[in-house]
Amino acid sequence: MKTKTYICGCLALATCLTGTVLGDETSAAGTVHGPKAGFAISAPEGWVADNESGMGQGLPCVLYPKGASWSDAKTVMYANMAGPQWEGVNGFVATAIKEMKAKHGTPKEKIASGKTNDGHDYFINEYPATKTYSQWERVGYIQLPQGVAYIVLTSRDRGSYQKDSGALEKVLKSLVYVEPKSEVASGREYARRYRQLLDQHADAQVEPLLTEWREKAPDDPDAWIASANYYVNKRQPNISPKKPSPGDITLTDKKTGKTAGSISFEKNESDINRAAELLQEATTKFPDHVDIWCGLAFIYQESGDFENELSTLKKMVAYAQEHPTQLKWLKGQPLNEPADKFIPEKLHEYGEYYEKKENPEDDKRWFQISTLAIEQYPNHPEGFNDAAGYWADIGEWQKARESVEKAHRLDPKSAGALLNLGNISIEMKDFAGARKYFEQAVKLDPNGTYGRDAKAALQKLKKK
Repeated sequence: MKTKTYICGCLALATCLTGTVLGDETSAAGTVHGPKAGFAISAPEGWVADNESGMGQGLPCVLYPKGASWSDAKTVMYANMAGPQWEGVNGFVATAIKEMKAKHGTPKEKIASGKTNDGHDYFINEYPATKTYSQWERVGYIQLPQGVAYIVLTSRDRGSYQKDSGALEKVLKSLVYVEPKSEVASGREYARRYRQLLDQHADAQVEPLLTEWREKAPDDPDAWIASANYYVNKRQPNISPKKPSPGDITLTDKKTGKTAGSISFEKNESDINRAAELLQEATTKFPDHVDIWCGLAFIYQESGDFENELSTLKKMVAYAQEHPTQLKWLKGQPLNEPADKFIPEKLHEYGEYYEKKENPEDDKRWFQISTLAIEQYPNHPEGFNDAAGYWADIGEWQKARESVEKAHRLDPKSAGALLNLGNISIEMKDFAGARKYFEQAVKLDPNGTYGRDAKAALQKLKKK
């Protein structure tokens, strides 16, 4: 860029959340699946099981009294599997108690115990409210084959806790172990074998294994992701008499001790194309996986294929607009932000790649991506900030100002946008306006980068 423009860019016991849910309705029953084990439970009389409301928090199954909701009920429950690293209940509980002791204090351990509907052992720990944590809670822990299940009951006050706490044991007594989905189990085994072959440098066996993985576990997105990563990371050795570049292996003449050449490792175009083909196929099979769309766009970006990169981003956005609550990120986890915030910020990252190249052709690509963000997410400031940077680069100051003003209206507390408005105002000889924007930026960010730059700009304005 030719002008210095800034592009702006509690649930206590759920310590290891990895489950996914089967079913999408509020009902009397819920099913939770982890990578190694799962379970089904029934809601006690007067309660409902909800497979939707907790998904944004990584909770595949929540329960609350009929007539209430997940957000407003005085007592709720949530059920999940511990992370795959936990196969023994005692180790999981000991770690949870240690991590939460400062906030929750020491629990009352094993206030009740029993067996689930199909004979698995459970016990309950109680976590009374403390001075620093007002919730009253009890947790049921269940040892399952190769996994630990837990169900938390949490109440906003002691009265609600005393009234509702018995519901937890009713849920625990209804629990039935569920075998892991076949593709999850087989996918885990293929992943283990794949890593083993890589460690053994058994290259001839890797591709047949990846092919088998995709065929035998067609519902496992990791089969396609691992396959694509394999081809992206492949390198072809290239022996050259040229001096080594950073990362190359130096070849030395034994007789003279002088450098005789180098060995570099370069990507093969056919491997990159194969990786793109696999991810293209994966986007049709798993369109809710934003990470797969982004991986495909990245491959095109690295290959210099902007046309296909932009096309991929447009398809990703189109799907995200139609299914904003179903989107997933790495390891199939829900997005950690709403889609209308997460997606435009991803678009900004792809646009920023071209902005940093600082040449007219790539600036146009940057602008095309920012235009996509503006058209599809007009209530997010990122696209307008990026467009403003483009207009500033080509000296279209009025258009740059209009774009940043839109970004500022969407995010009035952005000190970066105010700094941009100040810099643009200087270019337009509006020194009074520039001073106003810089002063506002200092108030919002007195000790940050934007605030410091705004102070420096104000000092320069005193000389004008």
